[in-house]
Amino acid sequence: MSSPSTAVDGTRTWTKTTDRPLRSWRKSAGVWLFAHFVGVPIPWAAARQTDARALLAHEHERLLALAAVGEHVPHVIGFDGHTLVTSDVGPTLDHLLFQRTPEERLPLMQAAAADLAGFHARGQWHGGAQARNITWDGERFARLDFEEPLVPGLALDMVQRYDVLQLVLSLARLIEPLGPGAVNAVLQAYATADAAQGEALRGFIAHLLPRLQRVSRIAAWSRRLDTSRELMRLRTVLAGMAAFVAGR
Repeated sequence: MSSPSTAVDGTRTWTKTTDRPLRSWRKSAGVWLFAHFVGVPIPWAAARQTDARALLAHEHERLLALAAVGEHVPHVIGFDGHTLVTSDVGPTLDHLLFQRTPEERLPLMQAAAADLAGFHARGQWHGGAQARNITWDGERFARLDFEEPLVPGLALDMVQRYDVLQLVLSLARLIEPLGPGAVNAVLQAYATADAAQGEALRGFIAHLLPRLQRVSRIAAWSRRLDTSRELMRLRTVLAGMAAFVAGR
């Protein structure tokens, strides 16, 4: 969690320190179990957060490395091992999407997916590609929050597929009113931006779909779960994923 501050000249910065709650054991277990369920075997050491200084140092190193190769990430203003101060890179994608009507959301979602494909094609990975960690300043996308030490513990291509899954699932409540076609359109935008990445993604989702569809069928046994908003969103996403895999 970062906190904002504004200088006298109007410049906005963000500060993240080691004095903050880390992921609980229960939350860590949830992250680990979910990742393994969807076929992304992240190491327990990556899911369990116990050393705030190491996490912040890892994020600092990744920000410098990404900036050095021209990727759009916050500029590091200061780091002393305890506090990381970075520049502001615009409003987050989820904030912007919430400001738009459902009909106005899809083009920005597609643009974000295509931008993520380009990021991956350049050999990069995010590890936290939810809409809350992507920004748009009106001209370009940028990425935030690089604490997750997933590589080299996991293969690069596996983490890249996980990035796409994180993005799509984080958009579920915003994309659900638009229906499965919108989910397919977001995935197709990623695939169109880079054909090789798109084929890899299609194979990953084809392998994943039966597991998620099984969850949907089991939940249908409960009237309460079957009519829950969360399950309706999941089913919309699954239908869109199925259309993507089928190439429709």
